[in-house]
Parts: sequence; structure tokens; C-alpha cells
Amino acid sequence: MKKFVLTSFICLSVTVFAQNTKTKGESKIVKRYEAGQPQDSSVPPPPVNTFPAQFPQGNKAFVKKVEQLLNKEALTSSGKNLNTQIFIKVDDDGNVLNVSTYGKNETFNNEVKAAAVKATDKIKWTAGKNSRGEKVIDLVKLPFQYKNQ
Repeated sequence: MKKFVLTSFICLSVTVFAQNTKTKGESKIVKRYEAGQPQDSSVPPPPVNTFPAQFPQGNKAFVKKVEQLLNKEALTSSGKNLNTQIFIKVDDDGNVLNVSTYGKNETFNNEVKAAAVKATDKIKWTAGKNSRGEKVIDLVKLPFQYKNQ
């Protein structure tokens, strides 16, 4: 009987005095921290270019040129306020490797991409440079907005 009481007392004390390692606040913090971490620690973060690639007359001039080359007739039924992101991959010699557009309206994306390809045709960009001054491949992201009449 003494062994039964002693065993019961030990089990009860372990249950009562056990510490919960996960509190509600702590689990939220842990989840937030883990969500902010990269998925694979062996993949390095993307490089930050101190001097990003530039269109010869500046990126604002490039956006204006795209707007001039835009086929406005194809966009009459697309809506009033249209916007997309233009992504341009420029190699270390200043040649445009790829042009992509990402936005909600597929017709607008295709028209902007076609105009951007025309605007970059046979034009050398100023290549991006890293913090050591070395020319590098760069990805230029430009917002593009158009207000339909």
C-alpha cells in the first residue's frame, strides 16, 4: 500500500508541477520567426547591387518610351487604370536578356511586354555594378501604370 501511495504521489506531483514549454505567446513568436527565415539555409540571399542597371537616358525615360510604343487601341476594353511590373534582366555587358511583365490584366501585360521589347531592341543598357565596382547581371523592376481614356 505504501508503494501505491508513493507512486501515486510521484505521478501526481509530476503532472501538477510539470512545466509547459510552449506558451501561447511564445508559439506565436516562434512561428513568426520561422516564417521570416529562408526555406533552405544552403541557398544564399540574392546579391544587392550598389549600382543597378540603367537605361541610357534613365529608367524614367525608358518608361516614357514604353508608353509611347504601347498599342493603345488594344487596351480600349481593358479598363481605366491599368498597372503592371516590368522585369528586365540585363547582363554584365549591358545587353537585355529577358523582359517579363506581371500584373492582373493579361492583355495589358502582353502589350506592355511587346512595347518594352521594342524599346530595348539593339540598345545597350548601363550594366549594374556590385559594391566592389564589378559589372554584374542585374534584374531591373519597374512599375508601369497607364490610364485608359
